Amino acid sequence: MTEMTFTRLDPVEARELVDELIVPLYVDTHTEVAGNPFYSAERAAERIRGYAAAPTFEIVIARIDGVPIGQAFGYGLITGRWWEGLTPTVELPEDFTDERGGGRTFAFTELMVLPERQGQGLAHALHDELLRGRAEERATVLTREDNRSAQAAYARWGWRKVGKLQPYPDSPHFDAFVLPLPLPS
Repeated sequence: MTEMTFTRLDPVEARELVDELIVPLYVDTHTEVAGNPFYSAERAAERIRGYAAAPTFEIVIARIDGVPIGQAFGYGLITGRWWEGLTPTVELPEDFTDERGGGRTFAFTELMVLPERQGQGLAHALHDELLRGRAEERATVLTREDNRSAQAAYARWGWRKVGKLQPYPDSPHFDAFVLPLPLPS
């Protein structure tokens, strides 16, 4: 019988596992965009180390029978830099991008499950495990414009599309979503 377990890591623990666990799992789950330099292992490691520098960074590793099969991570925003360049696609409150010095928004930066384990509800379980107990009032996630399956999943889970963003000069354009927190029980 297979058993899924979750391991929650803080920023220090995560930084120690970037090269041996987090990036290899990232690479194994991003094969469809492997030819894009933005998704290379080197660029992923750079972004992950940047995220993990935030004191509010948190990662959840999912394992089945002890074998890592997925991960989800993110961090609490302190400033509105995340929202720079946001092109709204819906009417937003005037203070939407004001992070008030922290505690308002959790940036859900990555959610991934090995391809052979997809379609089993594991991504949703990882999603809920990472967001469960967050103190922020909302979460945000960016998805590639062409990633229809991720967008459909986020919509099913209650996320609402609010606009478009290109967070890095070499990144693709993403659709930005928000979700009120805390998650319903």
